[in-house]
Amino acid sequence: MRRDAEEIIAINDRRLDALAARYDPVTAEGSPIARRRLRIDGESYMMLPEKMFSENMMRQTDGYASLEEYAKDNEMTLGEAIAAVTLLRMRYDFEFWCATCVKVQDKQTKRMVPFILRPSQLKLFNAMAEELFAERPIRIILLKARQWGGSTLVQIFMAWIQLFHRRGWHSVIVADVEDQSRNIKAMYSRLAANHPKEVASVTFASFEGSSKNKRIVERDCVIYLGSMQKPDALRSADVMMAHLSEVGLWKQTDGKRPEDVVQSIAGTVPLEPYSVIVMESTAKGVGNYFHRQWIKAVNGESGYKPIFVPWYEIELYSIPFDTPEERLSFIKSLTESEYAVFEMGATLEALKWYRNKRHTDAYDDWRMGCEFPTTPSEAFQSTGRRAHNPEYVNAMRKYTREPLVRGELCADMTHGKRAIDSSLRFAPSPSGDLWIWAYPDTSKKIARRYIVSMDIGGRTPTADWSVISVIDRAPLLNGGVEECIATYRFHLDQDLTVWKAVQTARYYCDALLVVEANSLDDKGSEGDHTLTILDEIKGFYANIYSRTDPQKIIEGAPERYGFFTSAASKSDLVTQMNKRMREEGYIERDARALDEADIYEIKDNGSFGAVEGGHDDIYMSRAIALKASQITPAPFEAAQPKQRKSGAAILTEAAF
Repeated sequence: MRRDAEEIIAINDRRLDALAARYDPVTAEGSPIARRRLRIDGESYMMLPEKMFSENMMRQTDGYASLEEYAKDNEMTLGEAIAAVTLLRMRYDFEFWCATCVKVQDKQTKRMVPFILRPSQLKLFNAMAEELFAERPIRIILLKARQWGGSTLVQIFMAWIQLFHRRGWHSVIVADVEDQSRNIKAMYSRLAANHPKEVASVTFASFEGSSKNKRIVERDCVIYLGSMQKPDALRSADVMMAHLSEVGLWKQTDGKRPEDVVQSIAGTVPLEPYSVIVMESTAKGVGNYFHRQWIKAVNGESGYKPIFVPWYEIELYSIPFDTPEERLSFIKSLTESEYAVFEMGATLEALKWYRNKRHTDAYDDWRMGCEFPTTPSEAFQSTGRRAHNPEYVNAMRKYTREPLVRGELCADMTHGKRAIDSSLRFAPSPSGDLWIWAYPDTSKKIARRYIVSMDIGGRTPTADWSVISVIDRAPLLNGGVEECIATYRFHLDQDLTVWKAVQTARYYCDALLVVEANSLDDKGSEGDHTLTILDEIKGFYANIYSRTDPQKIIEGAPERYGFFTSAASKSDLVTQMNKRMREEGYIERDARALDEADIYEIKDNGSFGAVEGGHDDIYMSRAIALKASQITPAPFEAAQPKQRKSGAAILTEAAF
């Protein structure tokens, strides 16, 4: 139930008062960090960071009523004492230093102006300062909206550590390409050029003849530049701080993965106080490395602290009302989604800006969510035509977890009888393509327990993945739902790929094998089905899905093996998956499957598929397995495995 207009106005006024609260980094009014008062004389005082009082001089002042008395007792003028405290303050009061010593380029006027932190920047600064003053390593993952200076703050914070806290404290800036890294380093160059020499002289010099890597002469600190595209140049860098920028843009290519580049850098940064790694990016869809790291941080599964600033916390995004009557009319016109954002903490003035921006630029919900996200989930959305409600997909994520083990299925041969004989075994390997959440269970004789399905891709690194899914139907015996317990994802020749599926089915207690057969059809036509690899393997493995109507087989028609995906059957698969996710009608252990569901969309022509540049291979493999489970007779406990009379397991095309 909505609040009435009078209550909404009262809440809004309190929020406006909070936003208008004075922030002065010199007097420390509005600062988020813990501070203590230092009385200067009978009338004036300073509010200094609590941590600063660990210094010997500040401990000595505790015994005096004022700094003035301390100065007299130590044969100093008050001016000299204030100057000494102020210089010491530079080391502990980042906000004060920024306002008095740092110049940045204003994005609108292009003039050099003092760097006074905005409310949104104070949120990030406070998170970093908490770690720094507690002498813990700083590890931040920052999900950015537009135009609030997150990257600027990170780089200047790292500069502060180098100038005032640690000598020889090398840093690195890594972006997707080196030009982006240079743009970030330019902030440091402007800082050096404008920094007061009486506080600290900052001189840049080339490092070992490099034009891109710079050394701060006075502090013996090197600032390295690197990129995702050329990571080899970073491998020898010995750094204590890393600014990893726009990680969501980093793309996996042959021999280069974002996780490998990050790990090679992070591996050189020790877990020491004042060490820093900040991984920041605007959201660039789900399922990529940055999204996976964000989810881990949110779930407490990594050492990174997640920071997100929604659009309505950015002070630039606000338009005042001309009259009280206009404000009241606006309140009455609030949509359900707008009211929900008000309840999250937005002001009416911010909502007015949002509505105006959307109308002026003709943005739809998706575009506004991408450019000006309200929540992290909205930020990561990568399509406005999702096939599945993101709430359904997110609800399924609570079941995901890291695999029990990774490895490969091996045998004496890669195909034929000896590929599935007693030599078949599972070989654990940290880099293996087979991810297992549950081993085959042979403690009970359960017929029709496992289903193995496969979506076939290509053999080159840029091709679609081949994916084998294993689902366990045993929970159906007790009124439960199917559980996805293994994923095999790789690139391989098609014939060997199918044999991998056969091996997986044999390993999982002779499971029903369901293979997506479109790419195996020589002529690419449902009506012109010819001999495929499936016809070859039926002589070695009997429990294969057939889509031929049993009555037609009786009448002499040949069996057609594999699942054929037509426009109609794909639509049915999507409908089934939507229902299962809405009702949590199966257990998904592999987060990658849900990442693909998140980017599965309805195309302009009404067809379905992953967003451009994305993959849907795990998703389709799951959908086929679960559909086969839906139409396969229920599993049952048996004293002996059910004997197959001959041929393949037969399921009817009509069931689809």
